[in-house]
Amino acid sequence: MMGKDALMHSQRVSGLRVRGYSSAIHIDLPPAYTKDYIPVDRTHIPTCETARHWNHLIKIADEIPPQLECEVGLLIGYNCSRALAPRQVILGGNSEPYAVCTDLGWSIVGCSSPHYYSPSITNMCHRVSVREFPPVSPAEAIKVLESDFKDADKDGKTVSQDDICFLDVLKEGIRRNIHGHYEMPLPFKERPYLPDNKHLAMVRLGHLKRKLVKDDKYKEHYVKFMNEIIRKGEAEEVHDQGKEGEKCYIPHHGVYHSKKPDKLRVVFDCSAKYRGTSLNDHLLSSQDLLNNLNGVLLRFRQHHVALMCDIEKMFHQFYVYEADRDYLRFLWWKDSNFDARPQEFRMKVHLFGAASSPGCANYGLKQLA
Repeated sequence: MMGKDALMHSQRVSGLRVRGYSSAIHIDLPPAYTKDYIPVDRTHIPTCETARHWNHLIKIADEIPPQLECEVGLLIGYNCSRALAPRQVILGGNSEPYAVCTDLGWSIVGCSSPHYYSPSITNMCHRVSVREFPPVSPAEAIKVLESDFKDADKDGKTVSQDDICFLDVLKEGIRRNIHGHYEMPLPFKERPYLPDNKHLAMVRLGHLKRKLVKDDKYKEHYVKFMNEIIRKGEAEEVHDQGKEGEKCYIPHHGVYHSKKPDKLRVVFDCSAKYRGTSLNDHLLSSQDLLNNLNGVLLRFRQHHVALMCDIEKMFHQFYVYEADRDYLRFLWWKDSNFDARPQEFRMKVHLFGAASSPGCANYGLKQLA
């Protein structure tokens, strides 16, 4: 009410009813919004004395209640047209005020006195701008809290419809499982019907086996990784065929970071195409949910000590809905016996290699925070 772009704390109030000072008619108001103070010049409020100043309005003077010595507590806007609907109108001359009768009673619009004019008067225009926000997601809350640290000109990221869809899916679907971990669905654009790509996974597994046999170090690290995710319950063996069209076999391979030669990272290739499609083609990836670097650097200057930490296997800390896990099937040898027939497993956590995993992990982290 006192500025174009000013935001202020407000509460939404529903269920208000009003009636005129001497009327039995009740009017239900639309949702109202609280404000500490309504800026009103009390001299502008029409009274019975206002009506007596004008010959054409004298007859309604006794129907206008006296002005009470209290603060203005309610401002009714044009979104409640019922309260403003004229039931009777008394017109005057070209420059004279007119009276209007609504279900709330009589009021006068125009100059309060025939002699009311001051060239030095300061005029005010009161304006109400209301924006009602839906329930906020953790990412949106963090974004608002960090707004003081952002350079809007250099950090103006656009939000696409896919970004909004991604946030909606997670906002509605995130939950804690019985073990205390957050669980999320795979954020599909639309739940896909995929061709059976087990043959592709078998071919890629054959290539992997040849590399494992040739490189003992690579084999040792790979086996250690697979045994660990199965032991921790991040992957599970599958004993059923699954639902046709709602399963996908993800090829996998290992990569070393140049600065960490003794640490193998197993990547699940969700971009591997079979008959022209891949799992990543059907997954939503989110907008950038990482903290803004400007904000991070400024917060480092606020206190004497700054803390930072790393989350081990961050993607694996967030689980996938059981109904979506067949899309994350993969082949491996049970007990790492390469001479045996490969068995089917599926991941229970978000994968390193899925387009949606970075956004899901960051969303889950902010939800947890």
